[in-house]
Amino acid sequence: MKFFKRILFAAFLGLVALAALNFTYLWKNLSYYIQRPEPVHVESFQQPGTAREKMEPDTLVIESLGIKTPVLYVSEVNEKKFEETLAGGIVHYPGTAALGELGNSYIFGNSSDYPWAPGGRFKTIFALLPKIKAGEEIMVSNPDGDKFVYKVIETKIVAPTEMSVLDQRNYEKKLLSLQTCWPVGTALKRFVVVAELVE
Repeated sequence: MKFFKRILFAAFLGLVALAALNFTYLWKNLSYYIQRPEPVHVESFQQPGTAREKMEPDTLVIESLGIKTPVLYVSEVNEKKFEETLAGGIVHYPGTAALGELGNSYIFGNSSDYPWAPGGRFKTIFALLPKIKAGEEIMVSNPDGDKFVYKVIETKIVAPTEMSVLDQRNYEKKLLSLQTCWPVGTALKRFVVVAELVE
């Protein structure tokens, strides 16, 4: 009986530690159910002589989840560089399609991180990403501020070693993939959103 109580107590302590380490992630998810995210203001405008609407350059917005974040770029596949860059927003995976172009533009961001890790609000910027539904819209802009609207067509959970998510699909469609770690507080799997450009 004492052994069983010790196991229960150890499990309880483990849950408390997990909750403490992922407080911001858990708070965002709890807030989502109590009070829907505040609408994100997106300032769009039509520049004279251009066909495409403009918005703040290098920005991704998911209005339904209250997400607005900078899109950052790195020139090489380097884990250390990825971690440093994620402190300032979300990262476009090098070598994947440019936003609005044929292929698969692959972008990843954090959903949870240790409280002492750098990154401020960006270390949980994708905490609500698994709540997204098919048909919802994602707005994103390139370095020139050209605005692109993508519609979610699927979500999936994959292993961290699954490289098919980077596939450019023969450059036949204009896709956007968003990725974050899953489940909370781990890097066991990846949650991936696939969206297609609304022409």
